[in-house]
Amino acid sequence: MSRRKYDFLKMKPGQEVWFGDYDEPEEDFGKITYPEEIIGKTCGECVRCEKRDHAYMETAAEGYHCSMQSYSVDIQPTDKACVRYWDKAEHERIEKAQEEAKEKRREELWAIYAKREPIKLPIIHDGYGLIPECPICGEMPYSTEQCHWCGQRFIQDKEIEEYNKPEGGTMDCWNCGGKDTIEYKVSKYNGHRRGRCKNCGLTFME
Repeated sequence: MSRRKYDFLKMKPGQEVWFGDYDEPEEDFGKITYPEEIIGKTCGECVRCEKRDHAYMETAAEGYHCSMQSYSVDIQPTDKACVRYWDKAEHERIEKAQEEAKEKRREELWAIYAKREPIKLPIIHDGYGLIPECPICGEMPYSTEQCHWCGQRFIQDKEIEEYNKPEGGTMDCWNCGGKDTIEYKVSKYNGHRRGRCKNCGLTFME
């Protein structure tokens, strides 16, 4: 069953569908793993076995660690699995099935709503900042031209034109001392600035 099966309770006036109204494969995160089930299993077959991608304290930026232990504790993919074993193959199978179910739902809605005439796209304040909201499915559309989820097209009026205008600028870099080497953009959602220095590669967000 869909993870969002209760979202119908939150549908707004005028909203026609809820994207999450579809059957979705679920993973049993509360499943108990018994010792006899992990006989012959290895850490490398477990979701929790992760390859290090950066150094930590005295630990080199290589090798493997278990997400249930300290980052500095070394493990090997060939080590015997423990009772915290989480089947990676099964987890990836369910994730793939979930993505396929989501894409099937998109195709169903696009077949209906992508053919309709463009409508007004509201820009709302969700309590944190300004954001577009598709009036058909209630999702953030990821585009001001057409909803990524249901396919509904939107009128390109002055409000949308103003919303799409980029905001940003340049500033001096406090790391390398470069003058106007940081190019930044201002989020329309919450006003945060995000940028990168083209001289030394420094990145920031505030």
